[in-house]
Amino acid sequence: MVLDKKKKIKWIVVILSSFVFLVITICVIIVSQRELPNDDLRLAREALSEAKEAEADVYSESKYNQALQTYETAMKGWSRENDRFILVRDYVYVISSARKSKKIADESKEESIAKADDLSKNVDAAFVAMEKKIELYKKLFKNLPIPKSVFDAHNKSKMFFSESKIAQGNGKLKEAEILFKKAEIYCNHANVAAAKMLRDYFNDYGRWKNLANDAISASRGGNKVILVDKVAHILYVYQSGKAIRSYDVEFGPNWMAHKERAGDKATPEGNYHITKKKERGSTTYHKAMLIDYPNADDRARFAQKKRQGIISRSAGIGNLIEIHGNGGRGFDWTSGCVGMRDRDIDDLYRLVGNGTRVTIVGSIEPLSVITGGVDF
Repeated sequence: MVLDKKKKIKWIVVILSSFVFLVITICVIIVSQRELPNDDLRLAREALSEAKEAEADVYSESKYNQALQTYETAMKGWSRENDRFILVRDYVYVISSARKSKKIADESKEESIAKADDLSKNVDAAFVAMEKKIELYKKLFKNLPIPKSVFDAHNKSKMFFSESKIAQGNGKLKEAEILFKKAEIYCNHANVAAAKMLRDYFNDYGRWKNLANDAISASRGGNKVILVDKVAHILYVYQSGKAIRSYDVEFGPNWMAHKERAGDKATPEGNYHITKKKERGSTTYHKAMLIDYPNADDRARFAQKKRQGIISRSAGIGNLIEIHGNGGRGFDWTSGCVGMRDRDIDDLYRLVGNGTRVTIVGSIEPLSVITGGVDF
């Protein structure tokens, strides 16, 4: 009986061992047949890395971020399944997410390469256009008495444009685009403001033309007439309808403005006459010739603007406008007078006398000639 019992126990152990072995074998077969996500996750990581190298995070930001988030979802799923019992692990969703991440990452890489190529072409074209705008400012507006805000805007546009070109040269196309947009904003502001200032100034061209023609006609009898062109910065001496002398001159810093009052550093426009010639000792400017500003027209205009409240009631109209020496400085520096080189005023001093007509205009030539026909 004891022997039979031992045999039964032995058989039970054998049967149980066989069952356990069978279960383990079945589990191994099940697990070995199950598709694991390792390769798909690796491929997704590689695709994301390649997309990043192609700057998809910059040029295809939305798709790249979507691919990255999908990969992170796959990784979280993988971690969650690995915490479960081996027989109930299910990697289908993890594999699906990893493959989706790779697909989107590949798309973002292609999109980034295409956009970067287009951006590079667009930037090249935009650079050419910007260089033309900056050159336009230099050609038309550089020597005008531009307000500081406009001057600063132009300088900022050049700074950002230079930085944009450097960024493009270093392959940082998105950064180049951002810097270029800043340069464009400042450049457009400077050019538009300066263009408006110039156009507004030339609204008086019809009056200037009449004044200049009248001055030249007045010289036809043999009298000498001084004609000053503010935009050209030239003082002409006419006689018998022809210019017999021309000199470079300088004005007040606010020369484009219409002189309205004392201290505005604007050079007046209109018909005047030399009232007094000053030798050394009676002037601080080598030699000088006083003109009769303000004339009757200036006084009438001054009084009207005071009535309109355009000019303060306490303001004075100003006086002591001269053609004088100590010039040739290369910039507009006077208090509203016409500055000349000493050798030039010596020559002019010999040519003209008291009573000589002095006509000052904004420009003898129309705006189209001044700009050379450039569209601005």
